[in-house]
Amino acid sequence: MPEIDAEDWARIEAWRELPARQRRVFSVLGPARCGKSAYLRAVRDRWPSATLIDCRGMSADTVATRMREECRAAPAGRPCVLLLANVQYAGELLTSTEPARVAEILAPGFRRFEGRQVWVMAEYDPGLVAPPRIAEYEVTLPMPTPAGGAAEEDPEDPAAARRLGALAAAELRQVPLPVWQLLSSASGVPTTVHALLSFVEQQTDVLVVDEGRSSVAFRSEAVLHAWRSRQPWDSAAQSRAAEALVSATANAGPGLWTEQGPVGQYAAHALPMHAALAGDLPRLLDNGQLLAQCSATALREALAVAYPDGVPYASVAAMLHYLEVQGISPSSQGEWVAWLHHTALSTGRTELAEELLASGVPLPWRTMWTHWRPAGTFGRVQGEAGRVDELGVVAGESGLTVVTARDVTTGKNAYPKHRYVRQEWNPMTGEPVSAPVEVHASLSEGALPWSNARRSAVPEAPDVTFAEHTDTGWHTDTGCHVGTPTLPDPPACPSAVTQGLYVDGRWVLTGAGGLFAVSVQEADSTAQDTYPKRPPVAAHTRPAPWPLPPSASAALRGDGMRDWLEETFGAGTCHRLAEDQLPRGLADPAAREFLTRTGLPEISDFLHLAITPRGDGPLPEVAWPGRGRDVPRQRRARNEAPSAGPFYELGTWMYSRLLLDGTTGRLYRDTTGGSPDPAAGSSLIQFFAMVRLYDEFRRTHFPYAADHKDALHNLARWCEQIDGAAARAEAWTLILEGYDFEDSTWDLASYGP
Repeated sequence: MPEIDAEDWARIEAWRELPARQRRVFSVLGPARCGKSAYLRAVRDRWPSATLIDCRGMSADTVATRMREECRAAPAGRPCVLLLANVQYAGELLTSTEPARVAEILAPGFRRFEGRQVWVMAEYDPGLVAPPRIAEYEVTLPMPTPAGGAAEEDPEDPAAARRLGALAAAELRQVPLPVWQLLSSASGVPTTVHALLSFVEQQTDVLVVDEGRSSVAFRSEAVLHAWRSRQPWDSAAQSRAAEALVSATANAGPGLWTEQGPVGQYAAHALPMHAALAGDLPRLLDNGQLLAQCSATALREALAVAYPDGVPYASVAAMLHYLEVQGISPSSQGEWVAWLHHTALSTGRTELAEELLASGVPLPWRTMWTHWRPAGTFGRVQGEAGRVDELGVVAGESGLTVVTARDVTTGKNAYPKHRYVRQEWNPMTGEPVSAPVEVHASLSEGALPWSNARRSAVPEAPDVTFAEHTDTGWHTDTGCHVGTPTLPDPPACPSAVTQGLYVDGRWVLTGAGGLFAVSVQEADSTAQDTYPKRPPVAAHTRPAPWPLPPSASAALRGDGMRDWLEETFGAGTCHRLAEDQLPRGLADPAAREFLTRTGLPEISDFLHLAITPRGDGPLPEVAWPGRGRDVPRQRRARNEAPSAGPFYELGTWMYSRLLLDGTTGRLYRDTTGGSPDPAAGSSLIQFFAMVRLYDEFRRTHFPYAADHKDALHNLARWCEQIDGAAARAEAWTLILEGYDFEDSTWDLASYGP
């Protein structure tokens, strides 16, 4: 065990005394086999309260769970001291971003836990993972003296080297012999299992076989990674391996791959990574029968490698990304496929959904119909139900009907106007029984006899059961349940699902994303623990920049701007002016074309923007404020006009008049409301494109906080592309940073996260 010299220990002691806000991870650095783990054990021996966690083979999420468990178990009143060994070897797969997730996200961010301070010391091999480099708080161990031997040298036989290279290319540390055989064939060295066993007996200083002589591994992680460097596989070799795995599993027949022997078990965990390294992961993701067999962990690690710059918008990869963002952590492959099927249906991928069902993976529950909004989508979706705040049921001549309600009360902080959007649905088909109607009473206040809010007051309720989804899982009210001998539990759900109603043999589930219905295969077949609200560390991937919506792109090119504006502000709200109605001083050709071809839109109660076109009358010309002689000189200087004008009043925005510069076509706020920055837009078309996009954003029912955040981030990026000068001005900066406007649009959409 290496010695900790006095200088190193003094540095460690100084690190211990730092306040939490200044403390960073203390790094133990060095190449393979230099004694980093032993160094951490020596620290633990001198610091008995410290806990050592070996990260080898563990996902970042598992490491995070262990760190939390150790902090809870540590003696009360003391700081938690965590020593992370083998960070460079984290991850179930050998090609993995898990070491980086531990090194860059988890370890630096774990400074406090449940009010207690946490010290983290971690081991890094800089050749495999980039450590945090803070010279004051790190120790670098020297390169070990080469031991020599066959483990350090390539075999004289090229075929033997390629066999070792094929074994190193495997994604698991312990490799079944049939998998090694398959990978050897993919690398151009066909062989038999018997020959591979004989080969292992000749390479005992490099390889070790398990007791059952069914799998093999390198004797050390360092030797394994050395062989990965010596015999790297290119994309063609990875593609051959992926194809061989697909063929082998197809020949094994239907059923779960994990039940079809060692090759199937390996494929379920490693096929996505081989496909990612081959540059062919999208083809696997689009094949529902293959997708259904791959574990959630395998897919997430492969996504991180395949899409380092972010998952593409509205892709299957994005679908998987948002499942992780929602905190969905399945306890079985069937539960994972049930969520894949649900999300495929919700995103309109019916063919993929059918392939998932045809995969042979048994599902504990199945989505029968869905009006649940797909995550990672900008703007409203045709036919979406919107957020559901209340849930009820009514009995009619044709049977029971599900009733949903959404609170759209406006003016809640001052003079509330209580309004609720109510709609009825067929619980068997999901078809709307009625159009959405606006009422002035909630379900609990109105005449609806059976609702989640009133169930305890109605002993004669029909054959239904209500359930509420909380942080501790589902809670059913069996007091309203009559006549059903066995009630299956609702499936474990993300936090956006808030209520449930068991009716006609299925659960209708509702929440921030709308509603959907599931059929549960067996009673008590699903876990009752709720999913976490977010991943334990962070999602493996992030979304790539979203493309500007096609309708916005077309409108900015001058195609369909009028229809696009009236789609949200109402038919007939764009008031055109005839050529002879345009003011003589309006010289800018783009502004003249907008006013005659698109027309000035009528807008109120949105972003403190009020535009009321004056029928067929011309635009009123006004002087820039502060120009008159009766205005004090100091105010005249502050309100200096941006140009010689003339200026035309369009309406008001953010407590100031919105003015159009007739010479340049630019829009300004006259700053009478106190803002020092008058910039509003470089042109009418750019200004109203940004207003229209923001209106779309504010009316959208985002079910998840991350979904809302991604949409706002991309909206800001689009506005920067459309009109960078205006987007950086004070007014638009305030808007795009999420200022809480009290207007009707805000209350119609999801509550801010």
